[in-house]
Amino acid sequence: MPRGPLAVICAAALMGAPAAAQDTRAALLERQRAEKAERLEPYTPQRLEKTLLYIERTDPLSKIAPHNGFFVQYGYSDKPVGSGIGFGGGWRHDLLRRNARLVFEIGHTFRGYRMARGDLSLPYLLDDRFEIGVEGRYRDHPQEDFYGLGFNTSGSDRVNFRFRAPEVQARAVVTPVPWLSAGTRVGRLAPDIGRGTDTRYRSIEERFSGGDAPGLALQPDFTYADLFTALDTRDQPGNARAGSLLDVQWRRYSDTDAGRYSFTSVQIDAQQFLPIFDKKRVVAIRLRLDTTAAADGQEVPFYFQPTLGGSTSLRSYADHRFRDRNALAINVEYRWEAFSGLDMALFSDFGTVAPRVRDLEFAGLRGAYGIGLRFNTYKAVFLRLDVAAGGSEGIRTFLKYSKVF
Repeated sequence: MPRGPLAVICAAALMGAPAAAQDTRAALLERQRAEKAERLEPYTPQRLEKTLLYIERTDPLSKIAPHNGFFVQYGYSDKPVGSGIGFGGGWRHDLLRRNARLVFEIGHTFRGYRMARGDLSLPYLLDDRFEIGVEGRYRDHPQEDFYGLGFNTSGSDRVNFRFRAPEVQARAVVTPVPWLSAGTRVGRLAPDIGRGTDTRYRSIEERFSGGDAPGLALQPDFTYADLFTALDTRDQPGNARAGSLLDVQWRRYSDTDAGRYSFTSVQIDAQQFLPIFDKKRVVAIRLRLDTTAAADGQEVPFYFQPTLGGSTSLRSYADHRFRDRNALAINVEYRWEAFSGLDMALFSDFGTVAPRVRDLEFAGLRGAYGIGLRFNTYKAVFLRLDVAAGGSEGIRTFLKYSKVF
């Protein structure tokens, strides 16, 4: 055979062989994928998550906490950090053909914290987009901690005090879309500072004076008015894995008695949740800024000043460890699903307090780092254990029946 045709035939054979081999590999991979697809089984939750999902699905608490009627519950509305294990209950019901709602609630903790409130509202106006309401409330917090003002305080100076305050409030809230709400409140508050009941530590008047703790010697009545808004795109507020939250409140307190303690406060809470792949891994970031400001000749009472430290801010220190006119807290967590029903988290916290906003310097941040466990379903965190180090006062452990943020 002539060389020319022979060369063409050989070249065609050599080129055809890889193509055929490639077709064979593609067919093999396709067949393997089809066989694997036939063997796939739907996701089956493990025993722990099955139990939590069963509780969530059957909602046994609805039998003791119905929408209408008498109810009991773990905790109570606005139960403060550090108040201990507590329970609440009361009665609530829709009235006037579901145009109004009436709620009576009481709460109590094992540390003696108490709360009672009554609320009457019209929450379903404009197709559930507008609400107006009035509320009366009484709070009694008998073991609030105080170490002094600023960062340069000592743990040995820890004292406690009693904070009691009857309060009345009226509100109006508009929710034009599900992820956006805004409103205003006006109210009157009559705080009273007394002797703390925690016998492990001295009461505040045994260690501090009005010069060290503004408002200790005299507690006037206050009126207040505020504006607030919240933008919330979280997928599950109880256990967010995507989305964000921005909550802002401006409030003006006016001293109606002494004329010495009028001030303004601003609270900003920004949260961002960044899912990785299938939301089984999440980076969660929170920044909280609490500020207060008073005009010349006015002071901010110590019991209204923001605090830093504890299970939701700087976890290497005790609850309310630092207190001043302004506080900044930053939390960063990497959360991942260890197995069904249990997430783990690595976290870092940073925070600082200062008498002026411009003194909140990043160079002065104190820190914490640690690891945590979160028993949960996709909707809510039921139990949380955090172990934190990084502070100057040893390792801290927090066991809570709620999320961090």
